[in-house]
Amino acid sequence: MFQFVVSSHTNPYTCGVARFSRSLADQLGIPHISLKEYLSFPAPNNSLMSLKMEEIPDDDCGRLSHLLRERTPEYSYFVHDFIDSELQVLLSERAHKVFANSAELSSLISSRRPDVISVFSPGARVRQKLARPDLRLLTAGMAHKIQSKGYADLARLLDGETRRVRLEITSAIHEGQRFDESFFSVAEDIRRVFHHDVHFCGFLSDEELSQRLHLADAYVAFFPRGVRENNTTVLSAMTHGCAVITNLDEWSPNWMRHGETILDIGSLERFPDPAELHQIGQAGMHVANPFSFDRLASILSNS
Repeated sequence: MFQFVVSSHTNPYTCGVARFSRSLADQLGIPHISLKEYLSFPAPNNSLMSLKMEEIPDDDCGRLSHLLRERTPEYSYFVHDFIDSELQVLLSERAHKVFANSAELSSLISSRRPDVISVFSPGARVRQKLARPDLRLLTAGMAHKIQSKGYADLARLLDGETRRVRLEITSAIHEGQRFDESFFSVAEDIRRVFHHDVHFCGFLSDEELSQRLHLADAYVAFFPRGVRENNTTVLSAMTHGCAVITNLDEWSPNWMRHGETILDIGSLERFPDPAELHQIGQAGMHVANPFSFDRLASILSNS
């Protein structure tokens, strides 16, 4: 039995081999670790080396080659590509077993390992089809700006709710930030405090976000101090006629009024019924429509 599945990268959201390796490790019930971490062990354990040669950094190539020549740890090798490099030759010849994920790769590597086992790479798991919710909530924004505290308050308003509630989260990453697993942690942060169905949608285009706003019963967004007239996703929701639940303070614009054009989470004692959400959405659309690029362009041009 393998102790680890090892790959160069470990972020399943940005690397196909990492995604494959994580899924395989989960199925085997063992950890998925990076090649760099594996090479730091004083005596590496029996592992499955799930490696794509073109992804291995030069320094790790050198360290792995040295390890294979000097100590030859027990391992098996899962082949994702074929370049017949010096390292790939070493990996192939010294592995306990070699697996290749296509017949073509098996044929290419068979000159080094005639006993190569030809297998495959499974696709993503089939997930259960999502049932249509009774109440669909949507939130969006830059991942680092999404505040989980407001969702705990929202969950309290929904205590005892018998309807099927789904919160859909779409987030984006700011220029210069790393697109790593922390980008996806926002959904986990919210799940910890919002005990209803939470569905992470990743990054959505404006076109897809617009479609989801048409379908949502309410848009929820919470800010460190309060909503502003420069919170573009809130204005987007309002111009779509989607009721907005947010937090207000003294600097929130006066046309965002609780119970009239918007809903303040701090002032709500219960979750609004469908008629109230519709009324707020329509009133919000009426006051937000003038805040358009047409009007902004006109102000700038005529100033």
